Order: sequence, then structure tokens, then C-alpha cells
Amino acid sequence: MNILTLLQNLDRRWLYALLLLTVTVPFFLKIRLPVTVSPPTQKLYDKIESMPEGSFVLFGVDWGPGTRGENGAQTEVMMRHLMQRKIRFALLAFAPEPSVLCQNIAVKLQKEYNETHPEYGVQEGVTWVNWGYKVDQVNILKALVRDVPATVSADVHNHTIADLPVMKGIHSAKDISLILNVNPTASYQAYIQFVQGPYKIPMGLAPTAVMAPETYTYLDSGQLVGMLNGLQGAIEYEQLLGVIGRATVDSNSLSFAHLLIISLILLGNIAMLLERSQRARAGGAR
Repeated sequence: MNILTLLQNLDRRWLYALLLLTVTVPFFLKIRLPVTVSPPTQKLYDKIESMPEGSFVLFGVDWGPGTRGENGAQTEVMMRHLMQRKIRFALLAFAPEPSVLCQNIAVKLQKEYNETHPEYGVQEGVTWVNWGYKVDQVNILKALVRDVPATVSADVHNHTIADLPVMKGIHSAKDISLILNVNPTASYQAYIQFVQGPYKIPMGLAPTAVMAPETYTYLDSGQLVGMLNGLQGAIEYEQLLGVIGRATVDSNSLSFAHLLIISLILLGNIAMLLERSQRARAGGAR
């Protein structure tokens, strides 16, 4: 059996092993593949970059484990930017899972920045707070814009939010500088309807890629100042921040896997054509 026949009859277990290696290795490599930053991503980045230190952001996180690959990366990269800019933010979830998932992300980033950039001063209760899981999104948002401390009352640790330094001067919608919402569903429209629209608060959105097309209407109307389109949007944002985070690493793994599959398809077809040509020449020689 020559090399051409061997390539076409290679045991599929070797291919699975090669794919596993290709997917795994990029997680340990700090590399960045070039990407072009889309206008919605750039606009959201510019908006946060222009905000004064100490501004307050209402950070809605309404995603679960099923969309963690996209929404988790989007949440993390926007948290990074807020922490770097020393902008206060409050996490608000209308499902139980994101309250825990995003708390873990924030604590991880706090630990990282306290070790590498203590000048950012990231501290729970001082620069950020988790309001936790709330039920009845519409009524909570309606009440929140009128009286934040009375509506939220306590954070996930049962600390009275009115006593936390992060909430200093935050009483109603007029004290919120920006709304961010990470959301795989259409429930982000409640923020537009009951908070952004009536009080003209700038809002940024981070939907999954499959939900992104329907949000361009809100971008064109100016109701959204910017948007992160799925994992690609998170990758673009990490490039703007100059960090290699989970979005870039996840994308590298996916890109390497695609390159492997394309290479194997090309190699298999080239081997088949060469073998056919070799057989034809052998037949003609007889």
C-alpha cells in the first residue's frame, strides 16, 4: 500500500485524535488572529471609553449555560473595560443562572486586576455590585427607574445596597449613565421600552449571533449606541482592549479546527486524484 492509498484509508481514530489536539493546543497559546472591527462594536467601545470615571452602568445579564460560549465572553470583555475605566456597574439578572455565572466572572476579574493592576481599585461593593436574580422583569424595571434602593433593597450577599459605596448618588434612572444588556432572547426590548426609551439613557446590547440581525433596527434608530454580535463581537472588543481573553482563545480553537478540516479535505482529494492518475498511467503502460 503506497502513501496515497494510506491517506485515503487512514483509521478515523487518528483523525479524531488530531482534531482533539488541534482544538486543545490553542487554549495554551497566546496568539491573536487578525480581525476587522465592525462599526457596532467600535461604537460601543467608544461610548464606554468616553464615559467619565465613576459613572454608573446598569449591567443586565440575562443569559444561561446554553449560550455561555457567546454571552459569557461578551460579559467578560465588557466587564474588563468597565473595570479598566474605573466605571461603577451593577449586575441585574432576570433568571437565576446568570446571577451566579456573572458573579464568578466578576470575582475572577477582580482577583486578576488586583494582582496585575491594583491601581484600578476593583472591589465588590465599591466599584461593582451584584443585585442578583429578580422576578417579573417589567414591573422591576418600572419601579427601578423611580427608586433604585427601594426596588433592589439588597445585593446577593444580603447587604443593603443603600449602604454600599458603589451606590453612592444612585437613586433613580437619571443617575444611570449607560445600560448594557447581554441577552440571547428578545427580552432586551423591555429595557428599551421601560428604561432606555422614556429616560433617554444610552444602551448597548450583546446578543447571540442568531439574534443580532433583528437588533439593527434599534441601532439605525439610535436606540442602541452599539452592539456586540455574538462571539465575533467579543473578539473584536478584545482586540480594541488589547487583551487576549476567552473570546479570542475560543475563536482560535475553532479557527484551527476549521483549518484542519479544510486541510484534510484538500489532502484527501489530492491523494485520490493522484492515485487515479497513477492507476491510469499504469494501465496505459500495459
